[in-house]
Amino acid sequence: METAPDVNLSPSERRTLQHLVEGELHATELDWVALQHLRTLGLAEERAAGWAISKQGRLQLRRVMIQAL
Repeated sequence: METAPDVNLSPSERRTLQHLVEGELHATELDWVALQHLRTLGLAEERAAGWAISKQGRLQLRRVMIQAL
């Protein structure tokens, strides 16, 4: 399994990652500042179809969810 560095995400950034995975919100409804920071960290990416979580983003979100248990 790949190892990505642990990143301290704000609650808004974690929610934004979850929204990207679930696809429940339109891009205009996402936290724009959080989305830009996630893109800078390589956790989210803009695609032709819209915003999506990156492979590194999925790994990071998995870590966050495990830590929450």
